[in-house]
Amino acid sequence: MTEKNEKVTSDKETEKKETEKTEIAEKASTAIATSASFEEDAGAGLENLSAEDLTIPRLKILQALSPEVQKREGKYIDGAAAGDITNTVTKELFTEDEGCVVLPVAYKRMFLEWQPRESGGGLVNQHVDASILQQTKKDDRGQDVLENGNYVQTSATHYCLVLGVGDSFQQVMIPMAGTQLKKSRAWNSVMASVKLKSKDGKVFTPPSYSHKYKLTTVAESNDRGTWFGWNVELLGVLTEEEMFLYEAAKHFSQNISFENSFGKTSQEDNAPF
Repeated sequence: MTEKNEKVTSDKETEKKETEKTEIAEKASTAIATSASFEEDAGAGLENLSAEDLTIPRLKILQALSPEVQKREGKYIDGAAAGDITNTVTKELFTEDEGCVVLPVAYKRMFLEWQPRESGGGLVNQHVDASILQQTKKDDRGQDVLENGNYVQTSATHYCLVLGVGDSFQQVMIPMAGTQLKKSRAWNSVMASVKLKSKDGKVFTPPSYSHKYKLTTVAESNDRGTWFGWNVELLGVLTEEEMFLYEAAKHFSQNISFENSFGKTSQEDNAPF
């Protein structure tokens, strides 16, 4: 190759690199401008929404008989399998092994009043006061039954941010009932046991949403059957780059309407035992 040809090739490569730099800079500039516009109009179109107009998505473990894993069911989710976790609103799937990462934001023990399946089924009421249990009697299945025939299910409900791709996240709730109550107690115990030391040497318990947790599922069984339950693993504290998640979790914690959390819920969404 002659010196002239080498110079032409070098000039073309330089020109190509400069073009690529310009394109990247233009894309970055457009992204920043778009983000600024979104921020300027934050909340527009949602001004008239109240807690009663919204449904907090639930993270639900799919079981062998869940309609999401049955191809002939209207709720079927392509690729879903027993043991997977799904978002009941977005239908996003988290596989049994990979699971999902969450920030626990708040916790509330709820008392859900259900109509028996033979009477039509469905959620009748959601109580936040444990005194409702004083109005029940245990049946032969160990359920807390009211005089009207409805039964009350104790639900340990965790409100979280589930972390997505990149900087995305979504508000969700995770009801734990039946055999999963012990999983909830264990998770609460871990959160309460986390301690940090302040600059002046004082030990304190940080907010629950200062640390991330990984949720996966595990197979369980007893004399009534087999199912998948929760497995909760502490991952660690948020990094400086993730502090925007802390602020989002704090905002969520201050705006939860516990009384309207469940909306219309079917018994299919309950823990099996």
